[in-house]
Amino acid sequence: MKAAVIKKPGVIEIETVPTPKPGPGEVLLKVEACALCGTDQRVLSGEKHVDVSIVGHEITGTVAAVSGGVVGVRKGQRFIVQTVIGCGACPMCRIHRENLCEKGFIAMGYQFNGGFAEYMIMPQVAVDQGCLIPIPDDLSAEIGTLIEPLSCCVNGMKYIPLEHTEHVVIFGGGIIGVLNGLVARARGARLVTLMDVCQSRLDLLRKLGLPFDYLVNSGKISPAAWVKDATGGRGVDAVVVAASVKTLVTEGIGLLRRAGHLSVFAGMPKSDPVEPVDLNKIHYLELNLHGANSSSKEDYLQARDFLVSGKIDGRPLVTHRFPLDRFLEAVKVQADPSQGSLKIIIIP
Repeated sequence: MKAAVIKKPGVIEIETVPTPKPGPGEVLLKVEACALCGTDQRVLSGEKHVDVSIVGHEITGTVAAVSGGVVGVRKGQRFIVQTVIGCGACPMCRIHRENLCEKGFIAMGYQFNGGFAEYMIMPQVAVDQGCLIPIPDDLSAEIGTLIEPLSCCVNGMKYIPLEHTEHVVIFGGGIIGVLNGLVARARGARLVTLMDVCQSRLDLLRKLGLPFDYLVNSGKISPAAWVKDATGGRGVDAVVVAASVKTLVTEGIGLLRRAGHLSVFAGMPKSDPVEPVDLNKIHYLELNLHGANSSSKEDYLQARDFLVSGKIDGRPLVTHRFPLDRFLEAVKVQADPSQGSLKIIIIP
């Protein structure tokens, strides 16, 4: 089979490698599509370490073979892949929140080979946990790849009462910011504003016709001044920080109304994650701060249902498609803002 193989940090080659064979308790998937994400870029460049040479975790696949001991999975079924695998024993795993595993979760595409290949193995620990999530036969493979990142946004937004929310501000115009905004809209937020410092990014979102009320260039317009004007000084109900800029957390707190919610969706640079915060704002205004770390199966099922029902339309989000032979070109396009990509899909 063909695969995009990491030879060393920053060096990837498209090679012919042996097609894996499933061992006891394992499932062989034929990869229909696998999407590129920002974390993949960090891995491929050598910035982030993984234990495998084939990555990719936003996967749609069809079962090609099932080994002995696997129950409830048959050849020809279509699935997307839950990335996170927990220990199965700690209190968090026992309530199926493997993304908060106390022993630290492992993941497809990180500790097990991923989807930038024609075939991949679902290991027994993943099969046993239920990481194969069925999708309808008529759901496109491309839209299937959106379920994983969308599930992360479902998880990050679950603490916010969006059904009763007037106005949400999202910091970050990349795919994750967009997906957070779409979750807010799907759950009932009346107004959704997306802010980004890149005008070309905002222009792309406008061109794609995404259902946001306001697209604000926060590099040219003060978010605080804009929110004050837009809300009559009251503040917005919720802010999502979907960009890895730690000052946006303190800035976001300043945009909130009393009893407002702030989701720190984006991880911050591990070398410098500390940011001073006026704790009295949290105390006296009764603000709610939430983190977000991957997702659980419950979040995948909600994300799948949003896309299958059409409550979230994933079609405009897929801007580029590449065959596996052009994987390196796809990586370059994703890394170049001038190319106007939002979501790039690799089709083996």
